[in-house]
Amino acid sequence: DLNGNSGTIAASNNYVVDTLAPVITVNGEVSNNYRPTLAKANDVITVSFTSTDPVTSVTIGGHVVSATPVVGVLNTYTASYTVTTNDNATSTDVAITSQDAAGNSTTQNFSGLVTIDTVAPTASITVDNVTADNIINLNELSGSDIPVTGSVGGDAKAGDTVTLTVNGHTYTGAVSNALTYSINVSPTDLAATGTIAASVTTADLAGNTATGNVSHVVNLDLIAPTASITLSDTALKIGDTATVTITFSEAVTGFTLADLTAPNGVLSNLSAASINPVTGVVTYTATFTPTANIEDTTNVVSLSTEYTDLNGNSGTIAASNNYVVDTLAPVIT
Repeated sequence: DLNGNSGTIAASNNYVVDTLAPVITVNGEVSNNYRPTLAKANDVITVSFTSTDPVTSVTIGGHVVSATPVVGVLNTYTASYTVTTNDNATSTDVAITSQDAAGNSTTQNFSGLVTIDTVAPTASITVDNVTADNIINLNELSGSDIPVTGSVGGDAKAGDTVTLTVNGHTYTGAVSNALTYSINVSPTDLAATGTIAASVTTADLAGNTATGNVSHVVNLDLIAPTASITLSDTALKIGDTATVTITFSEAVTGFTLADLTAPNGVLSNLSAASINPVTGVVTYTATFTPTANIEDTTNVVSLSTEYTDLNGNSGTIAASNNYVVDTLAPVIT
């Protein structure tokens, strides 16, 4: 003191010094998508990190989420966010804040590793004409499977699956590199309903899917043409001729006099087709001239099956009623 007395020692109350900020380390960010760096709607993005002190806040892409301690692993946490349809192409950056007991605070920012894609692709499909004329006839019905072909568009790609549903049966095939397809279908199924329901399903890299659909109608003609043959005169003598009338149930192609057989005579003058506009029945006529010096009581004009209808159905055979040829003059001696 001022009089020279020595002082005594003294000490303050204890104080704590903590200028060490919390340390946060982000270990990674992944999606539960089959491609961990992509996420679509309803996928879950998860961040894993460590923090030396309690976590006070976590955001993923600006969305506040909760930090969950990893059981059995000290100072290790995860935080997750479920993607919504409104999140397309938004940020997945991470911000984590921790604070120690002294109030020291640290915020760790981390650039997101996951890209959000919630936009579905597009897909379309077409079906080509089935057979050259898009008509199935009896010949094709009894044949082998018929290839149904077409193409796809939009974002549909090679390897995508095309599904054809015909008469309740499903046929599938893959899209080619040319974005076309060819799938064999039973003609029996095609003829049962005449309708093909076609679809193609595609997916983008994030797993967003799209399906294109189309319905295609196949025309059916499963009725063979029929014919009838009549003669204007069924008892022919010297000098007679008969008009032969051939009546078809519908228009035909490939019919000529060569398709007719007329014993003991000659057919000529085949007419042009005459079509009944109401019934569709088609009529031809020809002239039958009996052979001279013949006497035969049993004859019919017959029709072969070389003709077809306009859709390719083979014709049926036909025959006239019996006619008698007597061109043998009496002999007087």
